[in-house]
Formats: sequence, C-alpha cells, structure tokens
Amino acid sequence: MSKESRYPNLKPYLAFAVASVFALNVGVAAAADSHATPESIQKADIKLPIKNYIAEFGGVEGVKALIDTFVSKVAADPHINVYFAKTNIPHLKYELTQQVCEIVGGPCTYTGQSMDQSHRGLQVTTAAFNYLAQDMIDAMDERGIPIAAQNYLLRQLAAMEPQIVTAKGPLG
Repeated sequence: MSKESRYPNLKPYLAFAVASVFALNVGVAAAADSHATPESIQKADIKLPIKNYIAEFGGVEGVKALIDTFVSKVAADPHINVYFAKTNIPHLKYELTQQVCEIVGGPCTYTGQSMDQSHRGLQVTTAAFNYLAQDMIDAMDERGIPIAAQNYLLRQLAAMEPQIVTAKGPLG
C-alpha cells in the first residue's frame, strides 16, 4: 500500500510536518495532563491532545524506542543530517523523547527551548522539514504505530513549521 493511500489526509501536513516532532534541534510541546500550565502551553506553539495516544506509542518506553529509530534514520539521511553535525545526540534524543511523550499525552514534561530559539540561524528549508517528516513517518511505520496516532503526532508537529522553517527561496 502506498504512503499516499495510507495517509489520505496527510498530504497537506507533509509540507509542514515534523520532530522532533519535531526536531531539527528540539522544540517544545504541551501536555494533556495536569502538569500543563498556561505558560508551557503558550511556549509550545501547538494544540493540546484531543485524545491521549501514549498507549498507541507504547508508553514512555515506546516513545523512547521511536525516537531512537527516528534519530538513526535522520543520521543516515544525506538530505538533512548536515543540520545535526554539531548536535549532542544523547541530549537530542532525551529532549525529543520528552517532547513527543508530552505531545501524545504521556507523563513527560518537556522543558527545552522554543522552536524559534532552537532553530534560529539554522536556515531550515521546507524541503529539509519534509525530509525530516518522512523520516518520522518511516520510523513510526517501523515501530508499528497505528495510523491514527501517527497522523495525530504529525498534525501537532506540523503546527511548529512556521517557527522551524526560516530559509527563504524556492524550497524555503
């Protein structure tokens, strides 16, 4: 089955998607639990979960495994791995795990930088953002994340696109 038929409503989001989702340097998320504060929600630049998807992601350990898979895919992706050349990978994995866990309604609290702060000066293009989104989709497929949960996460990450894509031009 092609990705287009599996993700009928994803096409518009792919241009804006992801981690990090989503994650060229690690952003922020808002929690669905009682730990969320108005300040953290405003900082997050995303919407609160309508449904708690943490179980579909395999709990906190499942999110951690997803991020391990995702970061491995990004590291092997020649289109975007240059953005991560000077990144502290263990720290990136930790922050992304907290971010995604919080986004999908888990017990984690992300306390990292805002999307604007973490991506400032990186000149991220729309094309790079889309490659990152595809790496996240591939990681979620590999981990067996249900399609509805995948689409939910991608929608939340897509909302971060305006703060991440800073390069201007045909692909920016």
